[in-house]
Amino acid sequence: MAGATNVTKRKPLSRERIVLAGLDLAEDGGLEAVSLHKIADRLGFKTMSLYRHVADKDDLLDAMGDAVLAGMSVPDLEGLDWEEALIAMAAAFRGAVVTRPRSAPLLLTRRINTTASLPMVDAALGGIVATGLDPAEAVHVLRAFIAFMVGTLLREVGTAPTYAHEASAPAIVASSQYELEQSGFPAVAAAAADLALCDHEAEMRYGLAMLTSALRLTIGSE
Repeated sequence: MAGATNVTKRKPLSRERIVLAGLDLAEDGGLEAVSLHKIADRLGFKTMSLYRHVADKDDLLDAMGDAVLAGMSVPDLEGLDWEEALIAMAAAFRGAVVTRPRSAPLLLTRRINTTASLPMVDAALGGIVATGLDPAEAVHVLRAFIAFMVGTLLREVGTAPTYAHEASAPAIVASSQYELEQSGFPAVAAAAADLALCDHEAEMRYGLAMLTSALRLTIGSE
């Protein structure tokens, strides 16, 4: 029809769209790249329009952390013993984190304000209590597992030190072996090749095995 114009209708702005755009920005350029202005520009809106859906940047970052957590599904624990269940839940938690590694510190370092964590917490506590421990002891156990997982995953996503240099480990070990041997730190020198490498999944399995072994001893002493 003559004189008609094509108008592309914009997708309505929503909290979910803002959060997903923030996550995409974080994965592209790190958390320091996230700003309400950049999100508004990416979505084709004025920055002030975002304030109808998020209170401020802190609210946005909290929501982004919650969204990473919401990407984790509680595994089917039917038929698993407590040890298998804890390991399965740890794997599910890691899976959610490594899916968005540059956004993961939001989940690992900020207070979680959502009920999205409750299904996983409930399943974990239920499995621990089923071993015969009382709820108070189960909370101690759960917190120990969470502390281990948070530390391990922060290291994996590059926030905490690994003392490893995966990309050039052989060259680093070869060039520094003599210096290490002369350093006066014999234990470090002897372990240099192992310190230079870090298989994150293997480290998680090793740590979980230590924790579950300790829990078996605790259960046995009750």
